[in-house]
Amino acid sequence: MRIKGFIKGGKFGPAYVIATIIIKDLDIKSPIELLLDTGATRTTILDRDAIRLGIDYSKLEKHREGTLGIGGVVETYIIRNIELVFITEDRKHYKERLDMIYVLKHKTLNEKILRLPSILGRDVLNKYKLVLHGQKGIVIITDEILQF
Repeated sequence: MRIKGFIKGGKFGPAYVIATIIIKDLDIKSPIELLLDTGATRTTILDRDAIRLGIDYSKLEKHREGTLGIGGVVETYIIRNIELVFITEDRKHYKERLDMIYVLKHKTLNEKILRLPSILGRDVLNKYKLVLHGQKGIVIITDEILQF
């Protein structure tokens, strides 16, 4: 299995993949762009995507501790039983089932907060190999055995 990603903003830009997020309990099925974040423990939906997906925070379980980031602690909610469906290099669907993901809710929304992308965290990335070659624009998530 090979899932191709892409780099935004040139050879030093961040790496992303696109998946379809399926949240049956909330009747959500939509494409989502995810930043590959090896510093994030868990896959997380940020405010912009939460708004776009129509997520109703009142229907979610609140995480008691919140999420600690560079700007401090952010109110955090939990969504359980998620599917991320990726299109592989050979055009097949690859499903990743997650027991839970986080959804962040910043107290104040502004242009800077709304620019923050949702992230694919180590809860998914640690299961696979990540190939990243910024100068060549190569981003691949794979389960293949790689020789270095």
